[in-house]
Amino acid sequence: MKEKSVEPLRPLTLLFYITCISLVIMVLSPVEISMSEGFTMNVFTLDDLSPLADTTQKKELDFIADIQDKVENAENLTTDTLELTKEDSLQFANVEDTVLQEERYEPVVPARQAIEFPPQNPDALNSFFASLQSLSKKPNLIRILHYGDSQIEGDRISSYLRGRFQHRFGGCGVGLVPVYVRGNVRATLFTSYSPNWTKYAYIDQKKKPRHNKLGLLTEYDRFTNPTVHDDSLHAEMKHAWVRFTDPKLGYKKATKIENVKFIYRNPSAPLAFQLNLNGDEVIDKQDLPKSSTLAIHKVPLKTSFNKIQVHLGSKGNPEVLGVAFDCNTGVALDNVSIRGSSGFEIPRINRDFMKQQVDKLQVKLIVVQFGVNISGEGDYSLSYYERMFYRQYNYLKSLHPDACVLVVSVSDRARKKGTRFESYPSVEIIRKAQKNAAMKAGCAFWDLRDAMGGQNSMSSWVNNKPSLAQSDYTHFNARGAKLVGEMLYNAINNAYDDYKKQIQ
Repeated sequence: MKEKSVEPLRPLTLLFYITCISLVIMVLSPVEISMSEGFTMNVFTLDDLSPLADTTQKKELDFIADIQDKVENAENLTTDTLELTKEDSLQFANVEDTVLQEERYEPVVPARQAIEFPPQNPDALNSFFASLQSLSKKPNLIRILHYGDSQIEGDRISSYLRGRFQHRFGGCGVGLVPVYVRGNVRATLFTSYSPNWTKYAYIDQKKKPRHNKLGLLTEYDRFTNPTVHDDSLHAEMKHAWVRFTDPKLGYKKATKIENVKFIYRNPSAPLAFQLNLNGDEVIDKQDLPKSSTLAIHKVPLKTSFNKIQVHLGSKGNPEVLGVAFDCNTGVALDNVSIRGSSGFEIPRINRDFMKQQVDKLQVKLIVVQFGVNISGEGDYSLSYYERMFYRQYNYLKSLHPDACVLVVSVSDRARKKGTRFESYPSVEIIRKAQKNAAMKAGCAFWDLRDAMGGQNSMSSWVNNKPSLAQSDYTHFNARGAKLVGEMLYNAINNAYDDYKKQIQ
């Protein structure tokens, strides 16, 4: 019996029809299909045939290699050695060091993303720039506060900026830090403490403040229950201790200091204070008077330390606002990371008390960088967020006539849509709200989202080789944080150069 033959065009015709139907389905695909609550099925679409994993063109990240070279060059710069011995620390126990550093020249190159200034206040950073320029002419220490959310947690971005500023203008130390921290995620200082500390803050803490006189770190810390320690100052008091250790992972100047500032309020009773250096060597020991307002106890201490321990004792309820590790001249830069925050609670802090701290600690620039925690799913009101950010920026500007405010926009953040990642639509709304509020409040503005590469750039940062961001498509990794720090520093450096040209 003769076998039935198959026409060769029939399978090809069938394959053609299947391909056409598949392409129609992919073109009309809704990308995601909700199957049930909490479960969504991703549908393969025509866009997924693209060779790129995101919609960002590769040319948008061509700048990364150049910036990475600048980061590596900056980290290899010859820094002030500040070779300090035990004899130095004793010699300078009661003497202020007034040696000035000449401002180092740095070539000015075009900024990846320039700082923008409000039309009604084009000189929004001039007061800060004037303070920088004066450092080589008279002994002084000026502070930069870097407020932000988890994007700067662990001293990320801040530590790079600190190193760049201190290399050019002088300074040392990590600046202002709390005595009670959650974990030790920063590479510039390791903190340990007695178990009887309690943190009082508006965000992410079990204990809410009992009043609104918080410190620059947006908190105050108290020790309540007694704890036993060999170096207890007075047996009848409640005691606590905090130890700061060099993790030997940060920049060389991080633990080379010329003074320690202990910042506190203690309205109910005197406070016994003792500072030990590198073990049992007592550098400072005294009873600090009670104070219902801001109090700063300064210990001159020119040294490079491995460990500094502070012992405290009191019959009252002292409130510790922070400990600052600084030089006597140059630039100090404080990392103030508030995890889970949008910064909207900052204006709740007592304005007059904040003004005292900004004035006493010589704050000349406040960098404010929030937005990640409110960039997500849902409907967003541009007018609402613009109003909330304006309130925040206006409050910070009001703290001192010579303290400038630089707003850093929200960074890009991506979500999975179908089988690829794309920016949350809310990122653009928040970025617009921040820029509008900054211009209205008379603050300088730096667009981090555009500096990264614009819409959908976070996916490219994650997939870059080597990666520049974490797999949550939200936070920078250590390498990416340094790149952001370099871009921001370069933008400030460009604006500073423009300022110097104006006053010539």
